[in-house]
Amino acid sequence: MFAITPRISDDTALFSLLDELRDPYNVYQQRNLLPVRFGDGSIGHIGGRIGDSQVENTDKEFRIRLDLSCYKPEEVKITTNSHRVTVHAKHEERRDNHGFVSREMTRTYKLPNDVDVHSASSTMNNNGTLTIKLSKTALEAPKEVTIPVEFNKE
Repeated sequence: MFAITPRISDDTALFSLLDELRDPYNVYQQRNLLPVRFGDGSIGHIGGRIGDSQVENTDKEFRIRLDLSCYKPEEVKITTNSHRVTVHAKHEERRDNHGFVSREMTRTYKLPNDVDVHSASSTMNNNGTLTIKLSKTALEAPKEVTIPVEFNKE
């Protein structure tokens, strides 16, 4: 008896293989990759698994993209405070190709200190990608301060 050890050239492939082996229901999940354009013009992908997300933190905004393709916009609730954003999605039991399914997920993101939580906005596209944007607070340039000169007659 002997063991077969696969040769994997990089850690990403290894962790991907381990995830596939750990998740016995992985064959039933969609593997569609949805193209996403980032703020710098580059194109990436979000998707592969329901609940996958990407976080982008730039000088101007903090952005979260989350794959919620199994949920309708009215099934998603987003809350925020000065420290975090929480996304909660839930739908009741419904029929699908394999029988009945109900889903619920909660994902929480830590916010940087320089975001304005009152600027938070969200959109969901036809593919089920939820985008949450929060603007950064403007850092005020130091104002010029005049220091009076006092005359001391000694």
